[in-house]
Amino acid sequence: MHNVATRKIAGQPLTQPRLRVGFDTSGLDPSFKSHAHRGIGRYVAHLSRYFENNAHPEIAIGSFNHRSVSRGTSLAKGLDQICDLLPFGKMTVRQQLLYPFNLNGPATREFDILHFPAHMDAPAWGNRRTIVTVLDLIPLIFSDLYAADKPSWRFNLARWLELRAITHASLIITISQAGARDVHRLLGVPWERIVVTPLGVDERFFATNIEGAMDEASLRSRYAIPRGRDVVLYVGGIDPRKNMKGLLTSFSLTRDRYRSVGRDGPVLLVAGNIQGDREYPKFQALREELGLQSDVVTPGYVPDQDLLKLYAVSKLLFFPSLYEGFGLTVLEAMASGLPVVSSNTSSLPEVVGDAGVLVPPQDHFACADALHALLENPERRAELSEKGRKRAEQFSWEKTGIATAQAYERVIV
Repeated sequence: MHNVATRKIAGQPLTQPRLRVGFDTSGLDPSFKSHAHRGIGRYVAHLSRYFENNAHPEIAIGSFNHRSVSRGTSLAKGLDQICDLLPFGKMTVRQQLLYPFNLNGPATREFDILHFPAHMDAPAWGNRRTIVTVLDLIPLIFSDLYAADKPSWRFNLARWLELRAITHASLIITISQAGARDVHRLLGVPWERIVVTPLGVDERFFATNIEGAMDEASLRSRYAIPRGRDVVLYVGGIDPRKNMKGLLTSFSLTRDRYRSVGRDGPVLLVAGNIQGDREYPKFQALREELGLQSDVVTPGYVPDQDLLKLYAVSKLLFFPSLYEGFGLTVLEAMASGLPVVSSNTSSLPEVVGDAGVLVPPQDHFACADALHALLENPERRAELSEKGRKRAEQFSWEKTGIATAQAYERVIV
């Protein structure tokens, strides 16, 4: 991304913009695994590309990495040394005590306002004006799922600081109308401080295809997908709100229907680096309890080029998440022409519209009905494939970039 001082519009130097925005690009750092390999990383990458290639007359946009912000003050350096002596909570102390001091340093001093595209990266206090993108309020909405294995005081402190960072912001961006409603309802943020900028889908998903039987055979061999069995695809993590119980239980009910008539039925392919997740032992235990050892394939991380091929060889995407801030996986599947069975909760109906099958994620029998009906109806799958592509065309990263720049203009004073 261009440095603010050298940004040009229509071939002329931009010497006096009305607003200088610093955009946090830490999500592009491959070592930042919680961001880089997830939807946050896609969001940051596409916004960065848009800002690189498009100028806005009153705004100059530069970048910084909040993970490497210079520790410019002697006080900050002293506090950082103290952090090393703490028996626990080093990250929280650094994030919420040092961070605001660091944001006054040389790496960000030139900016009038800082945009954090992930709200958990923003400071809870300080004298810098901020814009935060609230991706979701999952720990607040599902506190019973996320607080159970953590000391209550640490969980509550982290949530308080996170929510303080949101309410401290000059402007809040959400990536769905559902997210905006949550911010307004749960945090009391007035509507005039909230802007919705839906995410987009990369053009490459519209070009998804599998090049012949040999290519499919190679793909099946590479990911241990049994020959002759249809593929139900799931893409994503296995944290609690992703509803792994619903995923596996619903699929087992579907599997049982095929077994009852002497057929093997489909396999469920769970694409994602789940083996290192702390929820993985629970996932494995439920898989064994339901007798799904030979019916669920877990290849781990799948690179994008192979993920596109999996979209092409699968019969449908099953995505029974309890809550999504947006649902980028569902949108990408639809763009690829893959029929979708998705939850009817949170933001997912905004993305799917009438171009997929929406089900209550905790009604396992309803989910199994939807899966079986779609697997057995190629005409319906073809219809949803076409409708899904058309629906996905309504979302683009250019629209996201334009809406974000327009949001920036709202904070010009």
